[in-house]
Formats: sequence, C-alpha cells, structure tokens
Amino acid sequence: MPEVELRIKGMDCPHCEMRIRKALEKVEGVTSARADHKKGRAWATLKEGTKVDTKKLVDAVNATEVYTAEKA
Repeated sequence: MPEVELRIKGMDCPHCEMRIRKALEKVEGVTSARADHKKGRAWATLKEGTKVDTKKLVDAVNATEVYTAEKA
C-alpha cells in the first residue's frame, strides 16, 4: 500500500503521536497512520488505488492548531 511521509513540528511525546495518528486517520482514503516524535515524522498509509492529495494530510495535522506538517 502506498505511504506518504510528513515532517511534523511540535510533536514531542507519545501523546502527540496519538493526536497526529488520529488526525491523519480521519482523512478519507487513509487506512492507518503512525508517528514518531523522536524523528519528527508521520506516515499515512493509503488505501490501495486511492489518491489522496498530500495537502489534505498536511491540513489535517495543521487543523490540530498544535502541530505543523509539511511533505517530507
């Protein structure tokens, strides 16, 4: 399955990872997400055959108003 990697700023604990995962998993076409606060990265796994605009993933993270994201 295709995966999109994002660079995340402001994520510094396991609780932050959970919030990022939940935000990404709400985006239509995302089957799962994972985050690593030590690396400052998050990955969204997309449903096979689905195209998800990276901007939607970035916007989902930025909508938390705590973290900022950009394509890695």
